[in-house]
Amino acid sequence: MPSLEACEVIGIKVNSELALEAVTKDSDNSEEHQDEKINFRHGMGKNYERLEFMGDCFLKMATTISTFSQYPESNEFDFHGLKLLEGKGAKSTGEEVIKHALGDKTIADVCEALIGAAFIEHNNPSGWKPENWTDAIKAVTILVNSSDHTMQEWGDYLKAYAIPTYQTGAVTASHRDMAAKVSLEHPYHFKYPRLLRSAFIHPSLPFAYEKLPSYQRLEFLGDSLLDMAAITHLFYRFPDKDPQWLTEHKMAMVSNKFLGAVCVKIGFHRHLRYNHAQLEHQIREYVTELQEAEREAQGARDYWTTVRAPPKCLPDIVEAFVGALFVDSGFDYGEVQRFFDLHIRWYFEDMAIYDTFANNHPTTHLHHLLSIEMACRDYRLLAQELPVVGTVGGKCIAGLMIHDKVVAEGVAASGKNAKVKASVNALELIKGLAPFEYRARFGCDCRPEELVDEAAVGDAI
Repeated sequence: MPSLEACEVIGIKVNSELALEAVTKDSDNSEEHQDEKINFRHGMGKNYERLEFMGDCFLKMATTISTFSQYPESNEFDFHGLKLLEGKGAKSTGEEVIKHALGDKTIADVCEALIGAAFIEHNNPSGWKPENWTDAIKAVTILVNSSDHTMQEWGDYLKAYAIPTYQTGAVTASHRDMAAKVSLEHPYHFKYPRLLRSAFIHPSLPFAYEKLPSYQRLEFLGDSLLDMAAITHLFYRFPDKDPQWLTEHKMAMVSNKFLGAVCVKIGFHRHLRYNHAQLEHQIREYVTELQEAEREAQGARDYWTTVRAPPKCLPDIVEAFVGALFVDSGFDYGEVQRFFDLHIRWYFEDMAIYDTFANNHPTTHLHHLLSIEMACRDYRLLAQELPVVGTVGGKCIAGLMIHDKVVAEGVAASGKNAKVKASVNALELIKGLAPFEYRARFGCDCRPEELVDEAAVGDAI
């Protein structure tokens, strides 16, 4: 069977059903769930999109850990990572656009699906073990074909970790006191208190004060780990949901708005160290509003959706803490899963209450407007870090490209926030335009005009 031969080529053992699913595309536009299928082929069974979605997630986590391990003290180590073709999650939300060395989109999708198949075949969702992911790790190494990811098994990530000098430096009484307090909020005792302290250092705090880097490196790592925990939770719990649904509901679980609320619920906000005149006031106002909303909600688990967005530092330190937890535990993903189970799972036992959450996100709104109402297929939302001047934290710029022309931009402290600002600016330009006006203004020829009429738009929405 050719599908099993494909698995043999990359050295993974996958059952025939999963192997066939990983290489099956049932139509020319399988991933476009709102549209009528083009050249649909009946009787082909499951197509690869769910496995590709899972493989894309594992690929992101694996390459992020590898990059972090090899560049732990680089100010821009998150930009040294492997460049991936935009995956299913990126296509569905418009939030992340990353490029892959694999040329053809369908080939890249199948490669990610094979990684997903290797993960699903051997993973045990009821209890994580390092050996379960060996085949998925091997698949990543073979398919990305990069010196930045040469791992063959889970233990290779830790072996590659070049421990930064700050992590093993002299521990002060203040560091120990903080570690003791944090262990009461989350049941884990840090072996490296300086690593923990780094997770709570705001970029505004001068390096000379603590001789520790800010939380930004650990945040980058923790972001990919929490994504993995959220997506695997949804993937196994909802076996019939498509990647678009999974992505939109994952957004609530890892959103800045939710993680900011988690930060306050745990008590992490009390440990943040910063040198920012307005930040203390902003945090105090947010905490007061959030706690009042929780009291008024009388047990409703989505109380956090009713308040303003938190100061960005609060979700940042949650992600940074998860990254620090992972590193301190010797790259034990089980500790990441335990954090998810203790502090996140409870809020999402009923996912139906978050069905409309993604629609309120500017980037998701922009994606739906472009891909469904305007039927445009040639747009990208990109982000890039700007050069750092002096000791002030860096900035990121994001831009929306439509048919290779930048039409809207946004600048913020992080790539995610820059994309949100760019999305808001783009919506101001595009909302209210009729499809023919959009095509004329932005030179879009993705679909013949006669195929886009008011009835079709209404059905799509």
